[in-house]
Amino acid sequence: MADITYYYDTSFGGSAPWTDRANAFDGNLATFASTSGSGDYLRSGTTTCDGTDLGTITKVEVRVYGYGDGDDRIDVSFSALSPGTPEYQFTMPASEAWSAYADVTADANISGWTWAKVEDLSAGAGLDICAEKNNVGKGDTMYCSKVEIRVTYTPSNGGWSNIAKVSGVASAAMGKMNGMAVAAIAKVQGVASWARNLATR
Repeated sequence: MADITYYYDTSFGGSAPWTDRANAFDGNLATFASTSGSGDYLRSGTTTCDGTDLGTITKVEVRVYGYGDGDDRIDVSFSALSPGTPEYQFTMPASEAWSAYADVTADANISGWTWAKVEDLSAGAGLDICAEKNNVGKGDTMYCSKVEIRVTYTPSNGGWSNIAKVSGVASAAMGKMNGMAVAAIAKVQGVASWARNLATR
């Protein structure tokens, strides 16, 4: 098993009250989009994945970087144009940090993850990822600077073949070195034996 992490990198808009919406998708943890309105949401669909098929996808997770008042949430969903269900609820801390990961592997709207959908959900499934602010406690300002997606996969045969090839080269090299070492030791032992014989004459 292996895993790889990408982030959503394009703002598709969302509800107007979010300030600096593009900051949530620029890859910079130090720049934030923000809003105080409950129900306000951000939208994206593309990630930093280039669509390369690395193997069989076994698990997909998302998480959010940001902060709020310690009670309010960012609810993430995969839907067309506006927030939908199911929602993956992240109660954001009072100081900036990553949320826990939410397992979205079996999301009914996705109908099975592919590398194309990881790369561009809009083109691959006609969906967006929506990050919606949900007032639960004091309803203060919510800040969001990044939405990540982590993919766990079983590498394709090509990957294992390359590993085996490298291992084979390494084994052959070690075998050659061992052979050279044995030959050198035998040569030294031969010289030592000759010297002893000479000394006893």
